[in-house]
Amino acid sequence: MGKTSTKGVSKLKKELDKWFSLFIRYRDKGVCYTCGMQKHPKEMQNGHFAPRQYLAVRYSEINNNCQCYACNMLYNGQPSAYAINLKKQYGEGIVEEIESLRKQTTKLTPMWYEEQIELYKKRAQELIERF
Repeated sequence: MGKTSTKGVSKLKKELDKWFSLFIRYRDKGVCYTCGMQKHPKEMQNGHFAPRQYLAVRYSEINNNCQCYACNMLYNGQPSAYAINLKKQYGEGIVEEIESLRKQTTKLTPMWYEEQIELYKKRAQELIERF
């Protein structure tokens, strides 16, 4: 890692958002978490159960799943279907856990962003190569 980035937190956040979103969409193979529609991951979106404004869960792999444009944007994330699928995948109590976590005050440092960018860039690129 070495030197510290000269990029501001907002630029680092934007870059991490890009790589994390690619990772999520390719991890889920372009299948919408809430309706099951499948498209190429590049045509899909990274949907959040708890809104991305909550830093404590913004980059949680549990809180983020692939969604189609309709479910994510037109139907406001399909929160009921999203909650049902989270419970199926992770068990009862997961929705309450995410809701509790999102309320935590979180301050992410530039170094944290840089480390996560490096990690998710690598993970996304590996998935893209295998797709």
